[in-house]
Amino acid sequence: MSHPPSADPVRFAYWVPNVSGGLVTSTIEQRTDWGYDYNRELAVLAENNGFDYALSQVRYMASYGAEFQHESTSFSLALLLATQRLKVIAAVHPGLWHPGVLAKLGATADHLSNGRFAVNVVSGWFKDEFTALGEPWLEHDERYRRSEEFIRALRAVWTEDHAELAGDFYRIRDFSLKPKPIASPERPHPEIFQGGNSTAARQMAGRVSDWYFSNGKDFDGVTEQIQDVRTAAERAGRTPPRFGLNGFLIARDTEAEARDTLREIVAKADTEAVHGFGSAV
Repeated sequence: MSHPPSADPVRFAYWVPNVSGGLVTSTIEQRTDWGYDYNRELAVLAENNGFDYALSQVRYMASYGAEFQHESTSFSLALLLATQRLKVIAAVHPGLWHPGVLAKLGATADHLSNGRFAVNVVSGWFKDEFTALGEPWLEHDERYRRSEEFIRALRAVWTEDHAELAGDFYRIRDFSLKPKPIASPERPHPEIFQGGNSTAARQMAGRVSDWYFSNGKDFDGVTEQIQDVRTAAERAGRTPPRFGLNGFLIARDTEAEARDTLREIVAKADTEAVHGFGSAV
């Protein structure tokens, strides 16, 4: 089924470098810094130049170039308090969070930022983070099934009094959150993002998410993902989520300099990190 073009304007977001090692898996000299002072300045700069969102990363332990990491939700709140309009998306892992606890944190962050908090539900790819913390590592599709239940629970707590859920992964009994997040007809609760290229990820996005991130696909691949997500939403009887496309830009004074930098990134690829990441996914 074809769909008319969206009337929504294009919005811009950037990855928050709250982990060390930069944003490319290469030994090239990195121009970003994982510390708070740099990130505060970057958030203000992004806000003043028309960016709508900042997406913080989630990592709990050293791996594949990310030797140091700041926790995503607390770092996101710090950036929210340093800005006026920028929406900040905090990444969380179901299995390491209870949705009721995150709902409480999110409601507080939403009030402190006047309705600019958002969440990215990450089903997880790094097994060692879970096993090192004594948590079970679920099979791929089960992780997405848990994430879907997590989102259903989160939305219920954010929007309902006396929320109830008896799921396979979470239990909520007669739970009322006060205060709830700031709500409006256009935004009944903080926006819920997710990514993932698999069939399970696409199906979940269509059924429960507000935004779906596409990553690492060509034009035809992205088109297929969007159609799959929209079909899943139609089957679920809901409005399809919005779509975000992850792209990386090399910004230099000239195209020649940018292409030289690209060649240097590839030539200095951190092959150990690349192979380690590949084996962990």
